[in-house]
This record gives sequence, C-alpha cells and structure tokens, in this order.
Amino acid sequence: MDKIKKLVLFRIPMSICNFRCHYCYLSQRPVHFQGIQPEMKYTPEQVAYAMRKERLGGTAYINLCADGETLLVKNIEKYARLLAQEGHYIEIVSNMTVTPVLDQILTWPKELLKHLEFKCSFHYLELKKRNKLDLFAENIKKVWAAGGSANVEITPSDELIPYINEVKEFSLHHFGALPHITIARDDRTDGIDYLTSLSMEEYDNTWRQFGSSFWEFKKTIFGKYQNGFCMAGSWSVYVDFYSGDARQCYCGRIIGNIYDYPEKPFPESPIGKCEIPHCYNGYMFLTLGLIAGHNDVRYGDIRDRVKSDGSHWLQPELLAFFNSKLEESNKVPSQISKATTSILNKLSVANRKSCNLLNRIKNRI
Repeated sequence: MDKIKKLVLFRIPMSICNFRCHYCYLSQRPVHFQGIQPEMKYTPEQVAYAMRKERLGGTAYINLCADGETLLVKNIEKYARLLAQEGHYIEIVSNMTVTPVLDQILTWPKELLKHLEFKCSFHYLELKKRNKLDLFAENIKKVWAAGGSANVEITPSDELIPYINEVKEFSLHHFGALPHITIARDDRTDGIDYLTSLSMEEYDNTWRQFGSSFWEFKKTIFGKYQNGFCMAGSWSVYVDFYSGDARQCYCGRIIGNIYDYPEKPFPESPIGKCEIPHCYNGYMFLTLGLIAGHNDVRYGDIRDRVKSDGSHWLQPELLAFFNSKLEESNKVPSQISKATTSILNKLSVANRKSCNLLNRIKNRI
C-alpha cells in the first residue's frame, strides 16, 4: 500500500474564473479576477521530472489549486497526467463545470484515475443562478463512473441558509450523501474570523445538521495556535506553479526553487514553531501528520462519505493513501535537531525583518 511521503501544494496564480461567488477568498482581495492567463515557462515533462519520486523520496500527495477555476489553467490536464504517471496522487480543486477539460482527464488509463481525486466546490447558489446544478452533478458522477474519486464540499454562507433543505434533497439524490461543510473564513480582517453574521452557537447549530466530520474537525482547530513542532517545509511544501519558488508554508519563507536545479535534492527546511495564530488548511496539515502525534484523525475519513448504495466517494486505493500519515514514512527529528531548527528559523525571521526595515528606509531616501 502506498503511504504519503510528501505533501506538495501547487499554488497556481491564475485568476480566471467562470463563477463570481460572494464568499470567494479571491474576491476579498484588493486585486482580483484580472482575467490573465500567465505564460508557463516549464513543460509538463520538466515539471514531472522535477517532481519525480526518486527526488522526493517517495509518493507525494499533490494538490493543484488556482486562484480562479483550476480546470481553466492552460494545459492543466497534461501537467496533472504526467504527475500522476510519476506515481503520485493528484487532487484538483474545481467547480466541476469545465466539461471539455474534465472529459480529457477522464480518458486517462484506469490505473492513473485511481490516483486522481477532485475536490468539488459545491457553489449551490451560483450553480442555481447559472442553471448548472445538473451539469455539476453529472460531471461528479462521471468521475466516479470512470474510476476516479470526488468529494463534495460546500461553503456555509448565511445567504445559503434558506436553501438548506434544497441542498440536502439535491445532494442525497445525486451524491448519495450530504456534502461536507467547510468553515467560511473572512480574509478581510486582521485576525482569523468566521465569515458569518451569526453567533458561533447559531452558526454551529445551523450547519452541524449535515453531520460532516470535516466540519467537526475544522471547528476543533479553527483560530487556535498550534505550538507543536511543524514539519512544513520538509514533509510538505507550498510551490508557485509558474516560478517554482517553494515556501515552507503559506506564511513561511522561500526555501528554494524546485525547477532551477532538478538534479539536486528537493528543497527542505522545516518551519518548526509556526509564527501565525491559525493553521491555514490545518484540516489537511494536521490530519496528515505535519505535527507528529497531534491527533488520531485520518484525512481520508474526513473527506470521504459512504453513499446510500454502500459505495464510497473516494476510491479504496486513494482513501487508504489519504489515511496514511507523514509521520509514518518520515523520520521525526530529535529534540536537538528541533532546537537547532528553531534557532535558525528565528535568525531567518530576524534577517527578514531587518531587510524589510532597510528597504523601507531606502524607499524614503
């Protein structure tokens, strides 16, 4: 059975999208929906070579997520296919309405489709407005029929509350189960806030009826500082798809470039003690084991659902892979190594702050 060796999050800074969801994180930013398709300098073959198993030390879980709709990224099917051919497990975040590209992907051999999962963003109101609800459902069913995996996730916005019964009925009919519920985050604030006008008690009472283990786990970590030793930057990495610049995490420092010298070891430098008050995507990082021993929750279990006919949203091989933990296939560092890493990271933070101060002074001269 394959076990996860490394988690690679490809951030694809392409903001073209065919939807305009009111709660979208992208729309909360000062600059958004530029409609620009960046030019990729690296071929699918070059990216796959930089991500080969021998270099990573084993099998990776690779997430492909654009600022806009991922299936609108130029040649995304070719990049995803070659990464899958390397033996990795691929997750594509999508609103599942770009049918021509999806149909290309579903022509892959069955062995590759077993390693493919779609994280399906269920934008109910937007789909309803655009008369694409049936298209969304049919495309998800096509993924399952082809031998791939798909999980359905909905953002619990206040505007959706009057339609909850509709959502339930539609989901049970088409997906054989209710959608998982995420937590809407307000990125416009300085802190970590829920994107709702409800009290926390009202918010929870409204959405817990979906029985989502994903929702239940996210509640336990949302807005809470994680003080354990985090291996992000070593066991996981956050990569700009176009440039190849690799960061330790969303808020970590750049530790190298994965494309520049593909013959050299993959860049690694653990973040250790995190600086931020909330673990972004902690539902993934913490269940996959970036902080060793943090919990016994398995990532696959909070992503999967059992349908009314007894089948699963996630194909068995992929579910087993998602339920492995990074700490099971990587060496947990010693206390001395952790202390050394913490000192180096503190020096790096101090250097960054000094450089930022110098730059501000220079700009004023």
